[in-house]
Amino acid sequence: MDSGNFLQIIGIGLTGAGRQVLQIALIVIPLMVVMQFLEELNILKKVSRHLEKVVSVLGISGAGALPLLVGMTLGLAYGAGMIIKYGKDGKLTHREMVLIITFLSLNHSLFEDVLLFVAIGAQGTVLQVIRMAAAILVTATLARFLKPDAHIEHT
Repeated sequence: MDSGNFLQIIGIGLTGAGRQVLQIALIVIPLMVVMQFLEELNILKKVSRHLEKVVSVLGISGAGALPLLVGMTLGLAYGAGMIIKYGKDGKLTHREMVLIITFLSLNHSLFEDVLLFVAIGAQGTVLQVIRMAAAILVTATLARFLKPDAHIEHT
């Protein structure tokens, strides 16, 4: 391979990566602005309180419900961003972050992933029920073995 082809390949790769970063920024930045407004208006606290009973089965507090929900609907990248933010803000314990990450590793991007598999012939409902059941079972089991810990303090 000559150096001209190599540089062309590098250029194509960098251009593609730049486009991906821009696409993510175009989604994440407005999402974070909206999230900040929702937090300032105490809407996030209300949503968290309503979901607290559901996520408590997984050993997660109401504060962890929102990052879990975002990861399930929008995917791992967005869910991870919220987990990191909530962790730094002291809203989640280390244990809760581990449990949320465990759940999302098994069941994330509810719509996108399922639609991809449906496109190749899978039964979407069956697939999602299996994913959800596996995520609940594994996360709830792990929650029984992880010791509770205090909130992480960040300065």
